[in-house]
Amino acid sequence: MPTDYFEMMVTSIRLTPDERRSILDKRKKQCICDICPTYRECVRTEQGAGEAERAFCTVGGSACIVNEHECLCSTCPLSREMELSFSYYCTRGSEAQQRVREVIGLR
Repeated sequence: MPTDYFEMMVTSIRLTPDERRSILDKRKKQCICDICPTYRECVRTEQGAGEAERAFCTVGGSACIVNEHECLCSTCPLSREMELSFSYYCTRGSEAQQRVREVIGLR
């Protein structure tokens, strides 16, 4: 059993595309991105995108969101469950991306 988010992500590499999609769908339902002040209307209604972007902590940043306002990531049930340590995933990238940048000194 993975002990933290990064180990969980490494383990997820071995999952099938259907298994990954199922996990992402579950995370999208748990996340609170859509009530965050930084989450912009353009994300909700991205032209023809269908489902709104969510779970940035897992999938990485948004191409639409450029300005940071108050961040609710630390209050998100998904963030708590996965014991994430960063924030502003919509603008700064996923937990894994931010960890890599921190390790190589690009934070």
